[in-house]
Amino acid sequence: MSVLDIIANEVFIGAAHAQDAAHTDAALEHVEHAEADSHGAVEWVLAAALIVLIVLLAVKARGAVLGVLDKRTEKAREDLAEAERLRSEAEGFLAQAQARQREAAAEAAAIIERARHDAQRHREKAAVDIEEAMKRREAMALERIAQAEAQAVAEVRSTAVNVAVSAARDLVGRQLAADPAKGSALLDDAIADLGGKLH
Repeated sequence: MSVLDIIANEVFIGAAHAQDAAHTDAALEHVEHAEADSHGAVEWVLAAALIVLIVLLAVKARGAVLGVLDKRTEKAREDLAEAERLRSEAEGFLAQAQARQREAAAEAAAIIERARHDAQRHREKAAVDIEEAMKRREAMALERIAQAEAQAVAEVRSTAVNVAVSAARDLVGRQLAADPAKGSALLDDAIADLGGKLH
């Protein structure tokens, strides 16, 4: 092989290498651009996927949150209905208690009025009873006094009769002893006088 062939071969190989290098550089640039483009596309795809995922999670979370909120709202409604029912019952109980209190107050007032009336009636009856008892005692006392007076008068009269009889007996006895006719007349007079004294 001649020197020219060798040089031509070297030039050809160099050109080929240069062309391969240019192709390689272009391919590398193209790969770099493709990689950059693919990185951008991947980023866009990832961003879109992330957004879709966030939207899906938001939709599902919204449903769950709305379900929880609906349950809480329903529970709040039930609690409010129960509170309203309890309030109505409490108002009913309060009204009943107030009615019972008014009835008890009216009954207590009636009892107090009856007690006052009974006390007044008892006072009046006691005053009448005391007055009647005083009158009875006064009548009994007057009756006893009258009986005592009658008994005293009877005793005085009996004593007076006994004294008069005794005196008359003595007088008549003396007169009879002295003058029997005059003594008999005195005895008649004494008996007549005694009869007048006893009546």
